[in-house]
Amino acid sequence: MAWLARCERRIWLDRRGDQPPHAAPTADARARIALRASHTRHILAAIEGIEDFSALPWDERVVQTRQAMQRGAAAIVGGALEAPAGDHLLRGAPDLLQRWATTSSPGWTYSPVAIVLHTRPARWDRLLLDSWRWLVRHTLGEASDPPGELWLGTNGRGPAFIKRQSASLAAFAAQVRRAAAIAVGEAPMIWFDSDHCPFCPWRTACDAAARETRDIALLPGLSRRQGNALRRYGIHSMDQIVTLDSAILASLPERLPAAGSRLRLQAQALLTNQPLLIGATIPSLPRVRLFLDIESDPRTREPWAFGLAGAPGDRFVIVIEPSFANLDVRIQGIPVIGVRSAQEGWRRVLSAVRATGGALAHWGEAERLMLEQSADPHTCKELAPFMIDAQRELQKRVVLPTPRLSDQRGGGLKAVARWLGWTWSSGADHWTLAWESYQQWQAQLSPAETFAILTPAIIYLAADVEALAAVWSWLDAFVAAVSATGAPQDWRADRDTATSREC
Repeated sequence: MAWLARCERRIWLDRRGDQPPHAAPTADARARIALRASHTRHILAAIEGIEDFSALPWDERVVQTRQAMQRGAAAIVGGALEAPAGDHLLRGAPDLLQRWATTSSPGWTYSPVAIVLHTRPARWDRLLLDSWRWLVRHTLGEASDPPGELWLGTNGRGPAFIKRQSASLAAFAAQVRRAAAIAVGEAPMIWFDSDHCPFCPWRTACDAAARETRDIALLPGLSRRQGNALRRYGIHSMDQIVTLDSAILASLPERLPAAGSRLRLQAQALLTNQPLLIGATIPSLPRVRLFLDIESDPRTREPWAFGLAGAPGDRFVIVIEPSFANLDVRIQGIPVIGVRSAQEGWRRVLSAVRATGGALAHWGEAERLMLEQSADPHTCKELAPFMIDAQRELQKRVVLPTPRLSDQRGGGLKAVARWLGWTWSSGADHWTLAWESYQQWQAQLSPAETFAILTPAIIYLAADVEALAAVWSWLDAFVAAVSATGAPQDWRADRDTATSREC
């Protein structure tokens, strides 16, 4: 039921598609699954008197859950609920079932709980919780709709926020019918969403279908609302976007200045596999001497390492670990500097910027947000004017043929760098591997004597910041060619020059 608010195509594929291709969750999705499972266990560990049926087969879980609810168990984990909904059987496994006292016989009901790591409830969270509420009501044969709760985030041993959900479920049957109708209708349109696609076994099938039909879902600058509006006009392929009437583009929701012309350029770039200029003239680039990439704790978003690169081959990594402070070592030839805190790390970054005498480029908004949240006020004030968002600078000048797919947003650093031919070393090619090696290193009794454990983290972070430098180098060459001749001489040569310099 939650896929009604996530991806209707998934509902159709699960019911109508052949066997899904062998598409395991992406590395990022696997890390998020593990993080969510760890968070759920952490929250449940603080609850006393739990009856846990999660190790049992489904049919036995259903029986044991009903019996536990009938005798009034205080809290149930691993519960299994099922009830007929028209011609269908609805099944659900709430994260937690809590007993609530009532004035009617037998003196209690149950409230299902959805435990989530994020702190703002999504539509699918609410729909999933309503599904569990509906199942609780039909399992107990109650006349009224039971409440449910969303436990959001973490605060010590409990959730940071609790949102109670008690709205009427009168319309829920209609949602069940809608899900059933999707399963027997025409295949819903493709839409790529980084919150859902990385977990889906059908994701590579959707990638292939979108490429084959040149679907508008490949356009990285298109929002879901805009895509739905275009489809209502009968616009499904990027070929149609290139020649689309300006009045239709102007009528799209969430329209930004010049959004229509940029959308055409994005479609044309993908269709021709060519980078395209945003305007007739191209502004010069800021003078950048240093590049920054940060790794952060996926739960708190606090930095744990800073990667910096200057001239080709000139790079170093700052790692936060109090017992490692003031020690300088080399890992795989990369200088590694230890600091006691994120504030000290930011001060080191500021010193490096002052020493190079130029701006500091980063990718996207994350680094600036982390600066504001984790640097001391003086360092933040001094460093902020030097910060240059390389992603924004690129997007002001050029559109690249990097599509949105099930495993990439299209405008991300990795998508752009890979288009340039950049590769990451196997075994150190994802943030999850870096984070795991950092955690493993921190757990050692003597981190100062076990630097080798950090190797995947250092290699990954160095590759990330060097990829950023390579993208900037390519953009610099592209802009220089346009400024000199009015058009780039050969973008492939610019690309090869940039990557060879930075590799």
